[in-house]
Amino acid sequence: MKSIILTLLLASPCFAWDDDEFDAPSRSNRNNSSIYSTSTKSLLQNEDLYSPKQPIQPQQAYEVSRTHALHVDTIQEANEKRALKNEELMAESQRRFEKQEADQERSRAQMAKQQEIYDKMDREECEMAEFLGGVYKAKFGATTGHNSAVTTEGYVFRSGNNFVTPRGIYTKTGNTYAGPASFTTQTGNLFFGNNGTTIQAGGAYFTDGRSGYVVGPNCRNTSTWRSR
Repeated sequence: MKSIILTLLLASPCFAWDDDEFDAPSRSNRNNSSIYSTSTKSLLQNEDLYSPKQPIQPQQAYEVSRTHALHVDTIQEANEKRALKNEELMAESQRRFEKQEADQERSRAQMAKQQEIYDKMDREECEMAEFLGGVYKAKFGATTGHNSAVTTEGYVFRSGNNFVTPRGIYTKTGNTYAGPASFTTQTGNLFFGNNGTTIQAGGAYFTDGRSGYVVGPNCRNTSTWRSR
């Protein structure tokens, strides 16, 4: 029996004793130790990453607060500058609008004043034509402007309310004309006085069956004081 056990021990290397097993770690143990060391180091490093942050020191807190304040001030300053720029643009636009309105108002006032002058000249020229046909009873007359005219008897001009003619001066007061040995009142297109009555029809004036013509503006009388 002993010989059989001895034979098996000698034939099978797996039962051979290795003194190194007891004197030093095996290669596998060394590898495992290396892996353990590397893993442990990585875990320690990761622990640094995930571990709670260290308390912020007062100086660090001041720097963070100061940086944040500067950032907020910068944004606020930019917003204030933008708001100020918008206000300046709106104010400039308002000034331009007001200037344009003032220019237009001055232009309208100037045009109205100019138109008033033209209307006055037209009215005076119509009054000259009415005087020639209805008061002076010219056989033929023609206005040459708002204060001048020519007739078959000669030149007629107006100075204020006075009409200077070859027969003499006629003065107008309201709708009444007083002249040399004559007195005439105008009511619309009707002229009546001590020298007979005259009716105006366009450019023609009829007095006691006689007619006279005046070349000038076509005036339309609708009241005791001529209107256009």
